[in-house]
Amino acid sequence: MDKQSLYKKLVYQNIENALDDLNAEDKGRYYICNCPECSEHEAFIYKNNTTFIQCNREKHCGERMLLQFYDKKSLPPEREMIQENFPSLSEDQKEALTWSMRLFTFAKTGLKSETLNNGYRGLSKENAKEYIVDLQNKEVMQYFFKKTSSLLGKDYSNNSWMCKRNLVFPLYDEDKALNRVLLRSSIDPTLEPKEIQLIMNPSKTTKDFFMEIPDGANMVVFSESLLDALSFREVDKKCGYIALTGASKTRQVQAYIKENKDVFTNKHILLAMDDDKAGWKATQKLVDTLKTEGLEDNGSLFCYGDCYKDANEFLQGNRTQFTNRYLQATNQMQQTKELQNQMS
Repeated sequence: MDKQSLYKKLVYQNIENALDDLNAEDKGRYYICNCPECSEHEAFIYKNNTTFIQCNREKHCGERMLLQFYDKKSLPPEREMIQENFPSLSEDQKEALTWSMRLFTFAKTGLKSETLNNGYRGLSKENAKEYIVDLQNKEVMQYFFKKTSSLLGKDYSNNSWMCKRNLVFPLYDEDKALNRVLLRSSIDPTLEPKEIQLIMNPSKTTKDFFMEIPDGANMVVFSESLLDALSFREVDKKCGYIALTGASKTRQVQAYIKENKDVFTNKHILLAMDDDKAGWKATQKLVDTLKTEGLEDNGSLFCYGDCYKDANEFLQGNRTQFTNRYLQATNQMQQTKELQNQMS
């Protein structure tokens, strides 16, 4: 095996970008710069070999790495975006993240899914296939886990329980970079817990909620899961949503509201957390945030049926009543807005 293949790789567009990123100082025959591994300003790059960087702290770090340079035009769009936005990821992680994003894009149209073609848990075929990827079987999932082990920090390819979770809900950020995935199973629907969440982008910017607010949307629904949010899309294709990845995951959502108050200023906000103890606590936290930001008049609570605890369960159990409850909330908010306009 080539010895250099064992070294970590750092990818830059050119040497100038690398020197700038590493805070390099020209010392004549070589540059002194920040070590990418330990961050100390004690690594060196010789000018006659700019593809190699080594930390000078032999007893404390001593890491050796390769520098690779790519013409920006030669990189796939996904890889280029990842390179620019997530430089802290290793070369293997960047390649795995790019591969995952391209896989999910292909799978939506290139893989036939009996599960999604028949709709999924009350969702229409069109709605389900836009947001869910079916990786078909345990063998494909094994390959997926093997290829992404550098991102996940663990190789799940030999874990039969994990490899049965063939339905993937990708979570992207505003730049369409993959952040997380939620995994469910149509191979074995009895698996517990029904949903597993994995971080696919181990960077500090990874968020833990789904968000999609189309231009011109009048309603933004806050729900406890993506399945619940997509249930409202069955009723109103133009509604926006923010979907948590669990009732306890409100911190980042609250911070987003505070930092992006203008996004919600002219929107109707429908809080539709699960109708249980954890959901009530999450609702109260969100209500408190809306009050703090002066948005309480924009919001209302979704009214569940007597025997339903979440939106997707409600949709599957009584689609007509679910639709009527949503329309009632919409009409009530519209009437409130008209009354406020009259008073002002």
